[in-house]
Amino acid sequence: MDDSSNPPELIERFGTQPPDVMAELQLMLRIYDIDAQELFFKWESYSMKMGPDDVKLTYDTVLAFKKDVQEQLEKELRGKAKMQQTPAVQRTVRPQAAGADPFALLDGMLPTTPARGSAVKRKNVAYETPRGKTSRKLDIPSSPAPALSSPMQTPHKPFSSGPPEAATPFNQRNAAGETIEVLNSHIHKPTLPLKDVSYDSRVKLLLRMEHKNFAYRPMYQKLMEASEVQDERIDEFATAIQEHYSLDDAVFGDPSIASPSEIVAVGRIVSDSLEGKFNPSSILLESSRMTGAGARTPLKLDKISSFAFFPGQIVAVKGVNSSGAYFQVHEVMDPPKLPSAATSTAELAAIAERLADGPMSIFMASGPYTTQDNFNFEALDELCTKAVEQQPDVVIFTGPFIDSEHPLVKAGEFDLEDTNMMNDGTIEDLFCEKISRKIQRIKNSMVIMIPSLRDAVSNHCSFPQEQLKRKHLGLPSNVKCLPNPIMFSINELVFAITTNDILFHMQREEITRKPTTTNPPARLSSHLLTQRSFYPLFPPPPRENLPPGLNTVGAALDVPHFRLADLVGVTPDVLVVPSLLGTFAKIEEGVVVVNPGSASKPRGAGTWVEIVVKAPEIKDGITEDQVRHDVWERVRVEVRRI
Repeated sequence: MDDSSNPPELIERFGTQPPDVMAELQLMLRIYDIDAQELFFKWESYSMKMGPDDVKLTYDTVLAFKKDVQEQLEKELRGKAKMQQTPAVQRTVRPQAAGADPFALLDGMLPTTPARGSAVKRKNVAYETPRGKTSRKLDIPSSPAPALSSPMQTPHKPFSSGPPEAATPFNQRNAAGETIEVLNSHIHKPTLPLKDVSYDSRVKLLLRMEHKNFAYRPMYQKLMEASEVQDERIDEFATAIQEHYSLDDAVFGDPSIASPSEIVAVGRIVSDSLEGKFNPSSILLESSRMTGAGARTPLKLDKISSFAFFPGQIVAVKGVNSSGAYFQVHEVMDPPKLPSAATSTAELAAIAERLADGPMSIFMASGPYTTQDNFNFEALDELCTKAVEQQPDVVIFTGPFIDSEHPLVKAGEFDLEDTNMMNDGTIEDLFCEKISRKIQRIKNSMVIMIPSLRDAVSNHCSFPQEQLKRKHLGLPSNVKCLPNPIMFSINELVFAITTNDILFHMQREEITRKPTTTNPPARLSSHLLTQRSFYPLFPPPPRENLPPGLNTVGAALDVPHFRLADLVGVTPDVLVVPSLLGTFAKIEEGVVVVNPGSASKPRGAGTWVEIVVKAPEIKDGITEDQVRHDVWERVRVEVRRI
């Protein structure tokens, strides 16, 4: 079977596969009546469930995948059939007789409340006194308590599916230390540790965002403020597009007004319905209140050969609305990126002098840091041990650290080794014991910690997210706690990092037609740069559409403070986007984009990233005051297994 007989949508999602594999995938499309995109989403969920090793598409795995999809669909059908067969319970409230108990009207209305005067008696329940940390550790029983029989009983284990599936023992992990991918392999990697140097004399940290602004009051959104924030972005993009393409004011117009003249319209891509799947037939362009009174106009894209759209994307389209019913698009005008990061020649020379002993080295990893069946945090311990031995200049840890989605966190089943009665056995105590103690061992590197929305120790439940409290969590002074998202500079190197999984969210909503960038991770990363935002998708996907582990928190956007998620001032040199998608290190439009993956998968060890950056070189003949960094030419990125 050649590629010509395979659906192009299938090839775009799964790539070129052996004929027997493609035949099974096509068969699944026909049997289950789903499209290639939905089948690809199911494959991603199946791959995450089958970790820790990357699941490759072979004939055996596609048969197992087919069986899993069949079981899931049958389970959904059984659930729907059960709901339809279960009749609703109706209760009839009869008028009370004269002189009757006025409270008797409530008798029997609540199934857990015995009727007044009935023979049912409340059982005497001796509730168990909560045990302190010491008693939990030594298993000392508190006051005796019989089995609870009250309907308000809280079960000891909230999961009907039983305990988490056993993970692969850490010391038995496969391919430990294996290099998965290398970017710019020709750049030499130094032997660490460097002798007679300290990180504080080699690297300088500069924040490019005001972290105090992230300490806002979450869950206090006002509709007017949210509307103004979204409206401002459209007008700002209109100004940037006008300057970039050198357009006159007369060229711009309202796409909702019928006119035979061709105009340029700037607006936000939205769907015509909150329900259903986003598709080319449902695309509307929402104008700002200043240019189009916020009107939404259908876009006709039959004359456009290539596009990549997603809800919330701000675009400029050239075309005409001759009938008033829709806007016929003739051309899509890409918004310009922010200017490239640049530094003065004098500052670059000073940085090169600080790095005279060797290139700058950075270790980077993203949570979770332990498997779902324990709180050993063996992956984090291994990373900290490596950092202590090799002493890189910078170590970057991103959350979640104590994952709120961890089964043992949800069940409240954790014991602490420290039996100090001054502690309360809280999540913060767990963080101090399992996370802080390991990080405290790193004394000769700068440590940067960025939280996740799934961090149980974070009091900030929305995105953008406030930084962790360093002193409260017992972290040493060489640790810098930064908000999520964040832009900062290490020497001249500009980093942009977010732990909200925008790539995974966006790839479920994006629609394309012969896109110019065919690699999905590269294309999705490019959207962040052209949209100048860490999270340009709006609205985010519904939580019920996300896989387990992501559907409890979701994107948690705080729209009035959404501008804190903007890329500030310049295009970053390095964009870090931890995601459930496959790990990668790529160069996209002069920006190094890295997905380090997770340090620990549900059932085994994961991956981490080592970055080496050569000192900047001042080329002869350069007379400009500001010199572009061009970091992509002098950075080596290795994605490695723990």
